[in-house]
Amino acid sequence: MTSPPPDAPADNTSPHHPLIDPVVLGTLCGLASAAIYTAANSFLRSVKDCDPVWVSAVKAVPTVVFMTPWLVVMLARGQRIFPAWPITLAIAGAGLFGQLVGNISFQWALGEVGVALTVPLSLGGMIVSAAILGRVFLHEPVTVRAAISLGILLAAIAVLSLGAGDARASVTRSAAAPLQVAAGAAAGCLAGFAYSVLNVVIRYAVLRGMPLPTTLFIVAGGGLVSLGTLAWLRIGVGGIAATNPQDLSLMLLAGACNTLAFLALAKSLQLTSVVYVNALNAAQAALAALAGVLIFHEALSPWLVQGVLLTVLGLAILTRSRPTLR
Repeated sequence: MTSPPPDAPADNTSPHHPLIDPVVLGTLCGLASAAIYTAANSFLRSVKDCDPVWVSAVKAVPTVVFMTPWLVVMLARGQRIFPAWPITLAIAGAGLFGQLVGNISFQWALGEVGVALTVPLSLGGMIVSAAILGRVFLHEPVTVRAAISLGILLAAIAVLSLGAGDARASVTRSAAAPLQVAAGAAAGCLAGFAYSVLNVVIRYAVLRGMPLPTTLFIVAGGGLVSLGTLAWLRIGVGGIAATNPQDLSLMLLAGACNTLAFLALAKSLQLTSVVYVNALNAAQAALAALAGVLIFHEALSPWLVQGVLLTVLGLAILTRSRPTLR
């Protein structure tokens, strides 16, 4: 799972009449983004028994491959792809934090408590911590409606955590040890925190001229090098070479879906409002729950149902508290 791209203003003032209404196209892109993110998370769930560091490293490959020719074209056009070094270094540092802490924690949580629980825990943790970080470092206001939403999301995290025992038992097919259950739920929330740090830095950098392709390349490239090195130290060349070709394909598919979902979300933000797009993207929580229960046969506990509903409600209220960009 990757954090949403920073806010982008809609540009619906073109004199030409598009074949598809921008709002309709933006809605389709937003829904496609949520669905593709769910596909990416499902692929990651399918390789839960593989080393989480190695999975996260391979997942970064498609983004590097997709962004490299884009940057080459930008250079050929004479565009500046690297702005001030302090901003570039900030993105690199936040990218490493998001990759080493966020992606590894997320992948490990998938193997402990499943996709149905990990995704809403991560979403809730990301939004709550992003609001706090945005207030402290970007001086963004927290409205009364936003505060209510954050309270609901915190309640959702608590409710979801109550169902972590059933989730882990259904994923690992073994008795749920309290410490392991707590660790799995905490890992999902930690991933959300790491993604929120990355999201805040991306927002800061892009608003100061950092091109989005450059941002994605730096984050993915840094993740590929750091995670690949760490995986080599953990499992060695033999462990890497022993990766089942089917599992390797699933890891690459997860990375490709992750990149496509990110770009679809960015396009949706260009065509419609931030409020509308975030509401659509909140569907990830419900879709992840459906995928976990129907595809991977994870436990459908009352806590999961209530927690997912609270997550969607909290995100819906939060998006209505933010101004619409035109």
